[in-house]
Amino acid sequence: MYETDLTDFQWQVIQEILPDTRRRKYSLRLIVNALLYLTKSGCQWRLLPHEFPPFPLVYYYFRRWQADGRWAALNQSLVRRHRQRAAPSRQASPSVAVLDAQSIKCSERGVLDKGFDGHKKIQGRKRQLLVDTGGLLLAAPVGPAHENDRVGGKEALKKLAQQGFERLDLVLADAGYDGQSLAQWTREHCGWRLETVPGLTGSGGFTPVPTRWVVERSISWLQWDRRLSRDYECETSSAEATVYLSSIRHLIRKF
Repeated sequence: MYETDLTDFQWQVIQEILPDTRRRKYSLRLIVNALLYLTKSGCQWRLLPHEFPPFPLVYYYFRRWQADGRWAALNQSLVRRHRQRAAPSRQASPSVAVLDAQSIKCSERGVLDKGFDGHKKIQGRKRQLLVDTGGLLLAAPVGPAHENDRVGGKEALKKLAQQGFERLDLVLADAGYDGQSLAQWTREHCGWRLETVPGLTGSGGFTPVPTRWVVERSISWLQWDRRLSRDYECETSSAEATVYLSSIRHLIRKF
């Protein structure tokens, strides 16, 4: 009915990852369709079209799957499948991750844990995004905008370690994450190398660094979904789940 609705094959892929045989009044497929529609369109919960289940039920599953980590798990499985589907000889787990932050404005009211990013002059929150060399999202914790990149980066690396990407060895980041303490912590607690490289400047202004530019493209991909053009979520955990939903929507369309 809507562009964001899952096809039969796409829903089959999700069912293989998250099998569920429980009988319900409303199918899980319809609930997931509602969440993908909300992420893409940016509408309010109460304004979900009547073709979808009642919004309290949709919100219940959004929060429930956020609490048990199912959105992150679904995103991780789709990343692995897409990597192998794109190139059969490619390993499911990446060996290199790229880290960067995005400061985003918040809604004017009803938002907790927000701050002011003095560098970018933004009142809101900061998304720490970790992607592979193809730009696929691996982890995305959210914190207040005033949070130091090294503090937020450590939280992002913790989230990435929980995802279980066994081949991961190197994390690339910009100068905002520079510092011996974070590099040492990454080596001791995660077993990875953290390399920071400053942005290059020339006569044409900022020049992206090879490989590390893919995270900037991923940030642009997220902006295609209206729900992420501004942070409307009350809690940072819900904001993180919305980022995963956006990533899931982009990944499942490739199947």
